[in-house]
Amino acid sequence: MSANTLQKMKDQGMYRNAYFKDADCFDCGHKSKVSRSSRSANCPTCGSYISLEDVEINMPTRQSIKTRGDVLVRKRGHLSAESIRCKDLRCQGIIEANIETSGDAIFRTVGTIIGEVRCKRFVIEKGADVTFINSIYAEEADIQSRVTGTIFSSGPLVIGGNGAVNGSITARSVSIEPGGELNGAMNIVRSQAPSKPII
Repeated sequence: MSANTLQKMKDQGMYRNAYFKDADCFDCGHKSKVSRSSRSANCPTCGSYISLEDVEINMPTRQSIKTRGDVLVRKRGHLSAESIRCKDLRCQGIIEANIETSGDAIFRTVGTIIGEVRCKRFVIEKGADVTFINSIYAEEADIQSRVTGTIFSSGPLVIGGNGAVNGSITARSVSIEPGGELNGAMNIVRSQAPSKPII
């Protein structure tokens, strides 16, 4: 690879994304990058420990999770804790915790989720039937199956052909594909919605 090509990749951010990952501090909010192979880091500003480990849950647990890695809750997983803070979350089991992700919160489960959800992208995958007791705050939402709850999206919300929302939705724009259902109130917001993730 020529030096010219490498410089172009660096300029476009490709080099940075391929070899580095985010290690934003939970305590002071300082944003930094570390090597993609790192499993933990310390904040260069306040010295706080930052876990970068991925976490997989496949049995009942009561431990809160705080990582800049991804979290997977498998079918037999049941997390009952104060909070989950992570990059991306994929849930196939049951969660009783407040959820904050800096990326996606993807649900493919049948059951009830207790706790507020704050994420960048909220996804209900095909085959799911989920009830959320507390509100969901996202920058965009994609509903491809049945969900019950109150959803706030500062961007677009899409209800797919097999999707159904039982509850109120507030979004910048709402798109309901043929076969999709909305059983509840719909509010379209023109200003910034109250859904900015706090992570």
